[in-house]
Amino acid sequence: MNRQPLLPGWLSALLSVAFVFSAIAVLFFAYFTVQHLMSESANEAAADGLGGGLEPVDNGLAPVTVVEGATPAPTVQPTPAAWEGTERVNILLLGIDRRPGEAFVSRTDSMMVISINPATKSASVLSIPRDLYVQIPGYGEDRINTALVYGARDGDYLDGAALAMQTVSSNLNIPIHHFVLVDFGAFVRIIDILEGIDVEVPYDIDDSLYPDMDFGYDPLFIPAGLHHFDGQTALKYARTRHADSDFNRAYRQQQVLFAARRQALNLGFGELLLRAPSLYREVEDGIRTDLSLEQILRLATTVGDIPAENMRNAVLDQDYVTSYRTPGGASVLLLNVDAALPLIQDLFSD
Repeated sequence: MNRQPLLPGWLSALLSVAFVFSAIAVLFFAYFTVQHLMSESANEAAADGLGGGLEPVDNGLAPVTVVEGATPAPTVQPTPAAWEGTERVNILLLGIDRRPGEAFVSRTDSMMVISINPATKSASVLSIPRDLYVQIPGYGEDRINTALVYGARDGDYLDGAALAMQTVSSNLNIPIHHFVLVDFGAFVRIIDILEGIDVEVPYDIDDSLYPDMDFGYDPLFIPAGLHHFDGQTALKYARTRHADSDFNRAYRQQQVLFAARRQALNLGFGELLLRAPSLYREVEDGIRTDLSLEQILRLATTVGDIPAENMRNAVLDQDYVTSYRTPGGASVLLLNVDAALPLIQDLFSD
């Protein structure tokens, strides 16, 4: 059964980037709320078209194998709480490995929990390795990045997001309140509309096995130093892993995230407002969320007030996980709970 998101399709897709790019959402709210009031019927039609027609994706990867005898977890629709803008809120940000022409449901390429605490004007970002081997409710043990696909076996990304949220929450003991899904194309277009980002590359990146969009290779070399990346190069920098490790890759993703926020703030409100229509047109097909309009506005204003020194970031890297080979021969990672628990409590406890 298809269920509609809380917002009209165009508005939901646009405003879901709010907590990532902070001040942008305030501008979008002002611009598009006026448009929403003037064209309510058109927006309802857009919402009707967003939730249907999703099919399971064939992304060239091996299919997810359901554990024998496992009972699918009950569908738990992620219903947003009535967030008043005062308590901590944790949002699961999922980067989707979606290629051109594919349906929205796909494996998770990157996973972060972004926590915002209005009371202390602070924020935390925790990157979760995609190869973390966890218990997926109702399906047994598997890599954490398969939870979205398991949950969306009937083609509904909302069910997939619900299971991904449950999986992160139950295995890391972090309450997850909302989600945002972003595909590669939306990421690239957002960076380009921001006129690129400035990134300090600490060492040479040389990846001869960087994947292209046709399941081939697109060799990548980025010398150390300060660079101004366009969207495509920023994506490559955030995704490359063969030159070092998945852990360093996660740190690069956080580096890109904060660089985009800085660029958005540097452009200023007036300039961002002028770019709002272009941004909407470019990213509407590549973002999904369960955040309501009011929640997004509150998040945007809150994040815009958080000073850089109150933003913390961490990765569940080699200090918090150990390598493990499954009975089937897959190379995965196991969480070292004793080591990870203090980090998680520090990032997500009031």
